[in-house]
Amino acid sequence: MTTVACREPGLSLSVVRISHPAGVAVVAHRHAEGQLLLLEQGTLKISCDSGWWLAPPGQAVWVPAGVDHQASYSEASLVLRLLLESPQLSGLPPYCLVFGVSPLLWALAREGLEFGRAGRVGGDEPLIAALVLHQLRQPPRAPLYFLPGGHSRRLQAVITRLQRAPASRETLEQLAEFAHCSSRTLARLFETETGMGFTRWRDQLHLICALDGLARGWSVTRTALELGYLSPSSFSTMFSRVAGVAPSRFAASEKALEAQALRQ
Repeated sequence: MTTVACREPGLSLSVVRISHPAGVAVVAHRHAEGQLLLLEQGTLKISCDSGWWLAPPGQAVWVPAGVDHQASYSEASLVLRLLLESPQLSGLPPYCLVFGVSPLLWALAREGLEFGRAGRVGGDEPLIAALVLHQLRQPPRAPLYFLPGGHSRRLQAVITRLQRAPASRETLEQLAEFAHCSSRTLARLFETETGMGFTRWRDQLHLICALDGLARGWSVTRTALELGYLSPSSFSTMFSRVAGVAPSRFAASEKALEAQALRQ
């Protein structure tokens, strides 16, 4: 792990490169600073009260200061972690989000790792920190990588059940019985709290799990079977409808993004 920092009056930026082995899970915690995680290799899941985010290579996760969140790494991962502390953070998104990393942001983050290098000509640290903040002002969102959560006790119980067993084919009626409510009530909770109907929400859950599997190098067939689909073609139909691209094409693009992230 390498840590360097730039500290000026009213502005702080620290950059860390962290290697996580497969299967690491970080319990719920919060940071006093805003946290930006850039995935060079592997996959990262971040969860908090408002939902669940997935970041494969080439994507970044923004976590605002003071937000309780959990993190997990399904495979060996390499992450650049930027911690930002400044009154200017009030202008940044007050919620978690995933977005694509621009070549400029890659360059800024990696230059940040050099702040403490002996012999480096300094003086540009505040400018680099300001440019990182600028990149976060209007990041291009990646909605495919987000699964909204719920806040009511019954819906949270159902969502947790499905997240733990995404291959489950329990019906809305069966899940409503588990939650001790009517199927009509449960359907309404999905609509009002997640902004999605139950079927659309489950498709998004399957998409997130599929994106994770494909980013880890799973074949389309294995991904389909892991999610309980009877055939790769039925899985591909769902994936293409929700993501707008065939899973095979997505897998190829993910490999290209990971190679690019390591080269940047």
